[in-house]
This record gives sequence, structure tokens and C-alpha cells, in this order.
Amino acid sequence: MPFLGLGARRSAVAITFRRDHVLVRAGDGRWVRWRLPSDFVTPSPTEPNLASSVEAARAVQAALRPLGASGSSFSDAVIALPDRAAHAALSEGAGSRAARRLRTELVRGLATTWAPSPSELDGRFRFGTLASGSLGHRSLLGAVTGAPVVQQYEAAAEAAGLRVRWVDATSLAALPEWLGRGSGKSDRRLLLLLHRRHFVLAAASGPRLTGFRMKLRAALDPDPPALAIRRAAEHGRPSVEILGDGAVAVADLVRPLGLTLTGARDAQESAGSPAMSPVTEGALAALLRRVGERPAPLHPTPLAVSED
Repeated sequence: MPFLGLGARRSAVAITFRRDHVLVRAGDGRWVRWRLPSDFVTPSPTEPNLASSVEAARAVQAALRPLGASGSSFSDAVIALPDRAAHAALSEGAGSRAARRLRTELVRGLATTWAPSPSELDGRFRFGTLASGSLGHRSLLGAVTGAPVVQQYEAAAEAAGLRVRWVDATSLAALPEWLGRGSGKSDRRLLLLLHRRHFVLAAASGPRLTGFRMKLRAALDPDPPALAIRRAAEHGRPSVEILGDGAVAVADLVRPLGLTLTGARDAQESAGSPAMSPVTEGALAALLRRVGERPAPLHPTPLAVSED
């Protein structure tokens, strides 16, 4: 979701808020996880997400301090929102008419619990669209969210003196590069992105996105995502890549289906330090690349972890 033009290259950090912490990743591979009160973040596309905008800003400032201790300075930020802070859907076709139609459908979905006025919707829907496939056979993935929702996250970064360059939902941020890795027009693939309480399943045929689902699950329950893969593979034998929380457990359930499993990568701890999900890391690195950074691999342990 770009919403500022690419000017001169600046040093950027990638920021994401999770239920009880904020995570800040620098392009050189260092990262800081700063603890927040339990359930500080409640993802929603219609209601405020952060328990306190002031405390969120303080947390970002606190996380930046150790990153800047070595003389590094940061002027820009990219932000990966929790997936459930955006309402997303896939539609056939591309172009302005398809985008308008998809936006209408997404807003209608939000209106089941909230009837937003134009001023209450984030106006950057255009930047949340992903058109994939050849000109004659395309699909369009889009996302909408409330303007106050995005503004909360932006305000936390801006209070730390950062200029926000990109905002995207975490799992959506990882999709463009995954689509670009398709090896052929008929190459059928599934990508399962696992979070503790939900999962995203994307399907592609070559460079074209053919399916997108976001579903809730009980904490780390492997059955719902495994069932989603089984259903998606009923009419073919796609290859499957599984990333995120509980990936190995889901892979164990998928293997008997006889599908080609191209990878199953779980969050990994190192020397007792908190693990970063490969979904989160992939999204943050992808967003940094969008602003011209070439992110180095993560250091094996975070730079600092708050006990506050």
C-alpha cells in the first residue's frame, strides 16, 4: 500500500504491532521486541486497535533507542498492520472498473457491523490492490480499513520522528514477491501463512492469484488450516509452502495428501530469545525492499527485549 512517492533513499525501519508487543526491524538485520501490556492490540478494521496511542508511541521510541545506540539514524518507517486490521477479498478482472467493484464489495462487508462514511474510510484503497496475471486473465486482491485505524499506527511512528512510507497488512505484504516466484503459467501453488489465532491461504496459477482466504483458528490448532489445504487441493495437486506459527504440525497433517511440500518453516527461538515468525519477518523485509532498503538477514537474537 504505497502512499508517498519514492524520493531520495533514506534509512528505514519496519514496524509491526502484535497483541502484547511492538517489533522494530532495521535493514541491517538488528531487531527489537518491546513488550506491551497483554491484549494491548485488538485488531479490527472498524474500531481503534491500540489501547493507548500515547503508550504505543512511547513503545516505538523505546524500541528505536537501542537500534540507534551504534550511531544508526532512521528517518522513514514501513508498517505491517495485523491482518485483521484490514478487510480483504479477491475478485476476477483488473482495471479501474474491477477495482471500484471490489471496493464496493469490501465496504459492503464492513457495513455489516459499521456503516462508514467516505471520510471514515482510509482513502488509500488503491494502494491495497494487487493485480496479478496476464493482461487478458487477471485477478485483483484488495483491502480496506477505517481511516482512524491506520492513523493510530501511523501516529505511533510519527511521534518517534519517522516518516511513514508504506502501510500494508502483514500477510498481504508477503504476497507480491511470492507470486513473482512462479515458475510457469500453469504452475499451481498454495501458500499457507500461519498466525496464532488465524491463517491465510493463498492459491496461485503461475503469476495469477486464484484464491485467497483468511480464517480464524483456536490458538495453534493445526486442523483448520490443514482442512483448508485439503479442500484447495481437491481439483489438482498444487505444491504447498507453509510458514508461521505451528507450520511443522500442519505439515505433518498435509503430508499424507501426497502433495509436494516445498517448505514448512516455524518460528524459531535462539538461545532462549523470543522467536520471530517467518511470516512477520518476510513481510517486514518485503516492505523494506519497497523503499529501497536491502535488508540483511536477521541477527540470531534480538538486540533488546523489554521486561517492562
